[in-house]
Amino acid sequence: MLRSVFLSCLLLASVLVTDATTKYTVKACLASSLSSTTCLSGSLKSVATTYLTQPVTGECEETVDQKGSVTTADLTLPSGSGQVLLVEVITAHSSHTSDSGFFVRPTRRTRSWGKPTLTSKSATFFLADTGQYSVEFASQASWRSEASLSFDSLMLFVNPPLSIPADTETISDDSTALAVDLGPNKKYVFANDMSYDWGGDKVFKVHDNTHVYFEPGAHVRARIVQTEKKVDNVLISGYGTLDAHYDLEPDLVGISDDNTHQTIGIYGKNIRVHGVTILNTNPKCGAWGYCLNINANWSPIGDPSDPFGADELQDQTTPAPSYKPRQAHCQLNNMDDSPNTDFSNCPTSHDDGQKVTFVKCLTWAMGQDGINAGKYGTVDNSFVRVIDDAIKPWDSYGVYTNVTIWQQALGWPINFGWWNWNQPDVNTEIEDIYVIHNHNWHTSGGWPESASGQCTIGGIYGSGAPKTGYKLKNIFVETAASCAVGLEISKSAYSRHPTVDGCVASISDMEIEGLFFDEPFKTGTGYNNFISGEASPYPACTGDLSGKVENVKISSSVAGAILSESDFTLPAPSTVPGLTFSAPTDPHPFPAYALHAGKNAYVGAGVSLEIEEDGEITVNALQCAARCQSDWSCDCVVYQKSDGRCWKRQGCVPTLFDDDSSYDTYVRDWTVPVREEEDDGAVVDGDDEGGEEDEDEDGAAAGFGLGAAALAGAGVVFAMLG
Repeated sequence: MLRSVFLSCLLLASVLVTDATTKYTVKACLASSLSSTTCLSGSLKSVATTYLTQPVTGECEETVDQKGSVTTADLTLPSGSGQVLLVEVITAHSSHTSDSGFFVRPTRRTRSWGKPTLTSKSATFFLADTGQYSVEFASQASWRSEASLSFDSLMLFVNPPLSIPADTETISDDSTALAVDLGPNKKYVFANDMSYDWGGDKVFKVHDNTHVYFEPGAHVRARIVQTEKKVDNVLISGYGTLDAHYDLEPDLVGISDDNTHQTIGIYGKNIRVHGVTILNTNPKCGAWGYCLNINANWSPIGDPSDPFGADELQDQTTPAPSYKPRQAHCQLNNMDDSPNTDFSNCPTSHDDGQKVTFVKCLTWAMGQDGINAGKYGTVDNSFVRVIDDAIKPWDSYGVYTNVTIWQQALGWPINFGWWNWNQPDVNTEIEDIYVIHNHNWHTSGGWPESASGQCTIGGIYGSGAPKTGYKLKNIFVETAASCAVGLEISKSAYSRHPTVDGCVASISDMEIEGLFFDEPFKTGTGYNNFISGEASPYPACTGDLSGKVENVKISSSVAGAILSESDFTLPAPSTVPGLTFSAPTDPHPFPAYALHAGKNAYVGAGVSLEIEEDGEITVNALQCAARCQSDWSCDCVVYQKSDGRCWKRQGCVPTLFDDDSSYDTYVRDWTVPVREEEDDGAVVDGDDEGGEEDEDEDGAAAGFGLGAAALAGAGVVFAMLG
């Protein structure tokens, strides 16, 4: 059976769970620009949604109290056309209202896309670029509450157009085999009118030159793997769903052994995964596994006579276990540190490396990790929502860009690895990461493995692989998080692969340039910013095997305050030489706010709605304005000069503000900046290019609380009005 599909503007997702209490309705259409509220064709059209809830019922430690639901919708936006999506969302949730705030996250991507039309239960707004967006009728403060673990969310996945070739073979839904071979040299499609549920685990094994497509709406309860050999040229593409729903059969090599506890797990080169939504909806407590792992540097080629177990890398024999001579795939060394001699079908550069784009990963329990693309792997424009580590840049020359993360109640959003096999781990780049939520404060205080708890960046490194030259740039954390960096090197890490002498390697020359926290940390006991090397290395452990954290540069701010060494716990300072801190510059400036000095604004004095009753303390007027800029329900802010308290307001009319010298009011400029097209046709926001300082009538830049130059460097200027 042959099929050809071209995805139009709106992609209709299958409904995984039919529930009378579905929380959202979504409509959308294409519009010509951010200034047009008219659909290019007809009117707003209904978009089907998928409704997902916590699949584990009853008491289960591994769910760490994570509940709530996720409603998702897939849409398509043509690239390079200048067109935008006009979207209408209505919430049916009783406690959701835009009266306390309305956010479309990541806010640094969306906040220049114009003023929405709001009622308390509905919003109409633009989405001007592909990506993954969380639509929230909720206050910013609500994300500091335990109740946020039960939030009912809406995710809009805006994808580029995709065509499925006509010469594909439709995969049958009536196979009785546990494992089905796909390829070599064939094209397949999972159809959206088939029932791909076999009542138990199902594995599709890909071979050379195999392309596997998903029609929009196809839902497949299976996994796609190849860990018995290395393959070349595999494509998995489409806007359907791959769902690891059933328990794995025990110790079947290449199917269910520990190196294939992944929904997608493949060894080889020229591996591409695009668009697929990857789920783990196993309803049983304790089901673990990755969403996606390509060329995992901690696992071997499968051995039918002796299946690999991850517990081999948790052996605490000192100074080091005697590891089995397990055959590497593309690692430089085998598991016992003997050299690997077979590098056939291994990537040698980004040209034949792995590429993961527009993938969505959602899991519901501890031990269900996110995405690791391996050496020379690229992950771009993808979404991860997990209760464990989200992205795992554990290998050399990785590139992770434009990734949106919703970190649930446990794990690191950016994890630096535990048990890597021993080989250099160098020059990975991580840039433009949007952590829209990070709930790991829920478990950090009781996390037994590290004094840091779980921060935004870090891990407990127990590998003999020197990690150097990592560069992280522009990491944005939008709601309350536990801490910034929690990095520990330990010879007794609970997951580890030291050298034969028990050495754990150093992490050196790492740069974190621009780590921005929009909110103060959710402080508690048992966790903090924390950096420590191995304080007592074995005598043979010297040089880059001495377990130090060397020459790390951190440029970070927390709610406008610059992070410094005094904000960190350094239990063994001699193991952290060369640690430096500096002020970051936000690459996403926002337009000038008009200052109305000596003015207060409230209901009855120039505003229609007081979004906040108590307000929040801010470090300066700049930070106060930034709070408004991220909230699409906010038109102005009132700033109390004595203590920095800041209140968000809606429906602001400056001529009706009240005279009061204790306050200043800053009014938002909703003018949409000019959008430009890059050479590749991608649309970028004009305000990302920076801006000139507004000047008052005397020609002087008007800055308040900070000098004008400092304000401009931080990405905002104020214009003074009467």
